[in-house]
Amino acid sequence: MTVRKRKIKTEGEINTQGWMTTYSDMVTLLLCFFILLFSYSVVDVQKFQQVLSSIQLTFLGSQGLLDAAPALEAPPDEGQATEEIGRMEQIIMTYQAIQEYLRQEGLDDAIKARIEERGIVLEIQDRILFDSGKAEIKEEAKEILAKVSGILRSVNNMIIVEGHTDNVPINTVKYPSNWELSVDRAVQVVKYLSSHHHIAPQRFIATGYGEYHPVADNSTVEGRARNRRVNIVISEVNLLDKEAQEN
Repeated sequence: MTVRKRKIKTEGEINTQGWMTTYSDMVTLLLCFFILLFSYSVVDVQKFQQVLSSIQLTFLGSQGLLDAAPALEAPPDEGQATEEIGRMEQIIMTYQAIQEYLRQEGLDDAIKARIEERGIVLEIQDRILFDSGKAEIKEEAKEILAKVSGILRSVNNMIIVEGHTDNVPINTVKYPSNWELSVDRAVQVVKYLSSHHHIAPQRFIATGYGEYHPVADNSTVEGRARNRRVNIVISEVNLLDKEAQEN
């Protein structure tokens, strides 16, 4: 009787651990599956490496975040899905380099970077760039924009500069509404980056949204402060790819 009880206990212990073996096998199979999928993907290696190199040299010097990035070999097949993977790889690596650059320059509090479907967005609060109700760039903001220009020169993408305000009305001779103010602020940023930092003007689009694209609640002081901003969008549209398609 004692031997039988011991046998039942031993079998129970084995059964309670059996799920771990099954789970481990499942995870291993999933990992192999995704590695296999990735191995069949096609990445535009030449352009990808150009982006990595230009960003690395401009932001981080010869040694930095992207220095250890391995060279990729492209399989022979090409297709729409694999081109999309290559595009996303470029966006993610560019975003990572921008985040590191902002951190090293002490700008990660002044400029918030994020990835959206349309590209990489650099969000700057209006108080950093302008005085209240004005569109003249403050002297202390020019140093920040000079560092931002280093990012923009390192890519070949279209750049969209957006002005945004809160919903507090403005009615002056120069700015009858928030629309005029938001547009002028975007234009002033574009003109400064183009004229002072020699970024080709044809790469820019300047637009103003006034109060109509808030990111926070305008009923609070904090919310209105968040809504007053300038977004610099590094568009997913690469000018080199665009020219190649047109030709």
